[in-house]
Amino acid sequence: MDRKSRHVTEIPCLAVDKLMSIFKPDPDDVYNSGLLIGRRESQGATHPDIAFVHPFSINGFVLLCCEKGNVTISTNSDEFLLEEDMLYINFPGQIMSATKVNDCHARVVVIDIEHLNEMNLDLKPMAQKLLVLKYSQSLKLTRSVFLEINRLIDVLEEEIRNHADDEHTIDVLRGLLTALFYKIGRVIDQNINESKLLDRDAFNKNSGYFREFMNVLRENYKRERSVTFYASQLRLSPKYFTTLIKRISGRTAAEWINQTVIMEAKNLLKYSTMNVQEIAYSLNFPNQSFFGKYFKHHTGMTPSQYKRL
Repeated sequence: MDRKSRHVTEIPCLAVDKLMSIFKPDPDDVYNSGLLIGRRESQGATHPDIAFVHPFSINGFVLLCCEKGNVTISTNSDEFLLEEDMLYINFPGQIMSATKVNDCHARVVVIDIEHLNEMNLDLKPMAQKLLVLKYSQSLKLTRSVFLEINRLIDVLEEEIRNHADDEHTIDVLRGLLTALFYKIGRVIDQNINESKLLDRDAFNKNSGYFREFMNVLRENYKRERSVTFYASQLRLSPKYFTTLIKRISGRTAAEWINQTVIMEAKNLLKYSTMNVQEIAYSLNFPNQSFFGKYFKHHTGMTPSQYKRL
């Protein structure tokens, strides 16, 4: 292992609630179970209020909307200059920090992966678009699109402030976050058509493997949960396949498989007329008990407990 690899592993991948305990939250921040929305500002070249000045890694997405000035974001070994009306996304597991600032006012949205999973928010349709953005993590937006995305963030913030304890809030937040990711997807499409955002890296062989994995997973997740099976479909060794998917997407193949199975299980438990045993068999578990242990391992609750939520 080289020095760079050792350095990366020294910084733990944090959950959002852990991040909140390390970086002092702003009184105006809103926070709801893995979802943080706030603003951070700097005066001149000093940045006492920029909470991400120290390097950190988080198990979630970090969205930055630069409203004024500029800031340079260091992500692992890359740097991105954010200026007015620009959007930046940091991906789960990446190490980020603000290295240079100049009168920067930024809107910050942090979304924990576990929170997305608990909300049963399906990002698979967006996976390939987000993969493209991973090779060029900052986007210059038109003023109207920048304001449109910020209005949606405003609505998210208002929902948390005004209805945090309402029984319908989780469904509202799911819809709003889905809309936010799809709006970002639209911006990615526009940049693909209007610029050279999709450079050769986004079309390279490794990205092709990831797209193929997503297609195979979509067709087989109800029958197959084995990493070995998906590696064989892509004609790769399981070890290389696991390393490749992690490097490309920031998540292991097993995590993608388990998330897909759990999301389908949640959908069936919540919205179908099938009982737990029928759902277990429909997802190719040998019996209800095995399914129950699998579901509890990944969600912290039994299928019956989730069904009663």
